[in-house]
Amino acid sequence: MLFKKKITWCVLTILWLGLMFFLSHQNGPDTFNTSHGFTVWLAKLLGVNVEWLHGVVRKTAHVVLYLVLVLMICGWQVLAGRKMWLALALAIVFSVIDEGTKPLVVGRHCDIEDILLNDMGAVLGYVIARFIKLDRRLD
Repeated sequence: MLFKKKITWCVLTILWLGLMFFLSHQNGPDTFNTSHGFTVWLAKLLGVNVEWLHGVVRKTAHVVLYLVLVLMICGWQVLAGRKMWLALALAIVFSVIDEGTKPLVVGRHCDIEDILLNDMGAVLGYVIARFIKLDRRLD
């Protein structure tokens, strides 16, 4: 049973990283269209201005993606008998590498603010994992 849990967490984490890599390495127009399409739908649902909401959605996405990433890595690390802080360290390293490779994609650039948002999401994910005592729940 433990082996199945490890594999499940591992696969989910790799799929999440794949989604993050896909979103992160879309070219400039494609990434705009992806986030703008979601924003138009959400703005209609909430009844707010699309242009204002688009900036919020793009910045919030960084926090949410890395928050979930850390929770997933924490689950994997705990089941493998490792400490959860490794999840935070891995996410921060991935954040820097992810942003650092953006200039290789047409229409993208490295943004320090995005690295900070990614890291803020990673820290929040770690705090949530500690708060809900994820390390004890998975045993």
